[in-house]
Amino acid sequence: MAVLERLPEQQIIDGFKGVIDFYLWKGIPCARKWPVHHPRTPSPQEQASRDTFSYANSQWTLLSPEVKAQWNQMASGTGLTGKDLSVRAYIKGTNT
Repeated sequence: MAVLERLPEQQIIDGFKGVIDFYLWKGIPCARKWPVHHPRTPSPQEQASRDTFSYANSQWTLLSPEVKAQWNQMASGTGLTGKDLSVRAYIKGTNT
């Protein structure tokens, strides 16, 4: 990370897109090398968890409005949505 006196003009920032990332950190102008994403293949356990979560998440759209309303009612006051609660129940069961 490099601390700058001020951010450069937008034209300069746009010219360095993909190379240098200009940003404000706590109001301090900074620059850094553009972040690079290094994808990796998930382990079999991670992939199984992803598949389970994806399936449970997709089932919400198939529920009737009445069932969704019940899930939302059960989730009220918990900080979760009805969808969160239904996915959690599918993955962990309802006794946890």
